[in-house]
Amino acid sequence: MLNSKFEKMLANYCSPVLLGKKVSNLVSIIKSEIPEISIVLEQYNSQFNRYDLYFKNICECENRMLIFVYKKSLLEKHFFDKEVGRLLVEFGYSADCTLDENLSILEKRMINSTFPHEIGLFLGYPINDVMGFIDNKGQNYKYCGYWKVYKNVEKTKQIFKSYDNMKSIINKRLDCGECIENILIRTKNNLQIA
Repeated sequence: MLNSKFEKMLANYCSPVLLGKKVSNLVSIIKSEIPEISIVLEQYNSQFNRYDLYFKNICECENRMLIFVYKKSLLEKHFFDKEVGRLLVEFGYSADCTLDENLSILEKRMINSTFPHEIGLFLGYPINDVMGFIDNKGQNYKYCGYWKVYKNVEKTKQIFKSYDNMKSIINKRLDCGECIENILIRTKNNLQIA
């Protein structure tokens, strides 16, 4: 059931999500590297939904699959934020929809149109940075790390530093032979990460 390549990708791209410090992230999988990725996603959902972790194929082409990894309760709470909810409605999502319904709308937009830059709201990026990216067409940012930063650079640099720390911790534990599930169980009560 364990897939070491997928676990390494989760460690590299989703450590803050795994540790409950970020609502979601995206992982781009080259299908030839993990040919059984659809089965892996089913297995990981079966294994990790109990930890509030979900894995959704949000976009797929012949060679790649884009997986949306998220903490369901954190993402739902994030969507209840008044400003986030208002912006989602402005971008054509419904305030009355469930999280799954809004994810389906996002998935359709990923497939049918140009890249939906409002995805930053789904990824928990600060609203100022999402809107800055959209308004500036990805240009004129003040700093670039896990996302392009338009406001609050110093505060965001600290967030990025904490994300790097989480990535390092999970990768070290994987390198010592632990699996993601055991890391989550061990860190739940024993690890304080700012």
